[in-house]
Amino acid sequence: MNIFARFIALSFGCLFVSFAMAEDDCKEITVSAQVDRCVEAARKEADTQLNASYKKLLGRFEAQQRRDPEQGKALVAMARESQRAWIKLRDTTCPLEATEIEPGVAAHVTTISNCMARMSLERAAYLDTIVADEPGNVVDLNKVYLSGSQRFGDVVARYVSTFGSPCLTVQILAPNGGWRVLSSKRFCSFEGKAFWTDYADAGFEDHAFADDGLHVTLRLTELRGLGEKRLACVVPIKNEQIKELKCGAPESSA
Repeated sequence: MNIFARFIALSFGCLFVSFAMAEDDCKEITVSAQVDRCVEAARKEADTQLNASYKKLLGRFEAQQRRDPEQGKALVAMARESQRAWIKLRDTTCPLEATEIEPGVAAHVTTISNCMARMSLERAAYLDTIVADEPGNVVDLNKVYLSGSQRFGDVVARYVSTFGSPCLTVQILAPNGGWRVLSSKRFCSFEGKAFWTDYADAGFEDHAFADDGLHVTLRLTELRGLGEKRLACVVPIKNEQIKELKCGAPESSA
């Protein structure tokens, strides 16, 4: 295979999706000049995506460490140092892919741009896996007092309880994707009544994973002195999805 043909195959294979993102006329490549233009557009699009993912990561570190600003600053500094080192790695690695192409010709520049776009998209995807993104997925690590996990097929389920909150958070994680949170559900009420306002006391205990999900005991104390009731409950986990809390009749009354 000659150099230009190898270059065309590499560009098509790595940046097919990016072409569609970059320009409408990149959906169908017909001439070599179009390849040059579309790869450059894809590189710029990848840079934009990388910068967005990087800024979101810094924001997540700052948001999750409000109780410990110094720790937040340390994490942000770590991320910045890592990003600077990675950019240097990318910029010195990609020219290696163009060593068989004569410097100065369009294919040389385009091959390097193709590599940079590919690596930037991979880096953006990696940064997106570090720390949860959606507010509902964020857990203040400084407040966690109880946590457990178990694998369910290709994912891992985790429960988290925090100091000062009667709520239970259950999450589905991707172990092969940097433990990214795939889904999260927070349980803070029972039968339409909020733990915070509609009960004198409420909370979960006796957490135990089983094949059908997370089994817990829900304890509830009514506002009007009816004593504590304890219910055997399960948070079903099926097909990588967290279902609604299901509880049986009260086990006992105090």
